[in-house]
Amino acid sequence: MATMKSFDELPDGEEFERLWKQRRISKPKPNLELTPDSWVERGAEVVGWWLARLEHWLSESGWLRAWLRLCLWLSIVLTAAAILLLPAVTKVLTEIATSSQLVTTIIGHVMTTITALPPVLISLGVVYLGWVIAKRLWTRRRSPSYRHEDQWQ
Repeated sequence: MATMKSFDELPDGEEFERLWKQRRISKPKPNLELTPDSWVERGAEVVGWWLARLEHWLSESGWLRAWLRLCLWLSIVLTAAAILLLPAVTKVLTEIATSSQLVTTIIGHVMTTITALPPVLISLGVVYLGWVIAKRLWTRRRSPSYRHEDQWQ
């Protein structure tokens, strides 16, 4: 069984050949023996022989067949992953959209309440908030027992 390697290491030639599976295509030879087949079977045999000749003409080394096999394998893997993952991802994104809609509704109501307050109360609240923050910063700087490792004490 092959072990997974890091992305820095490139596969050697043998590993690449195992993955690629490229084999040379032999030249097709027609079967000259006449058999008592129906016209459909004979036509299918002619079309198959013609396709084998076309494949040999397009890529005698087998590169095209290996490329198509790899693309088919990748498409099957990606389709299976999409079928398995898309419902879950869709559900998560739907829940995120719903929760963000609820959060914006809550923030909208809070902002409406704040803007309905008189400006004097808003100014007093900002001054109080500034005073609390300044007091915390001042006591933190002056306290020698403050440790950076345990910030929740």
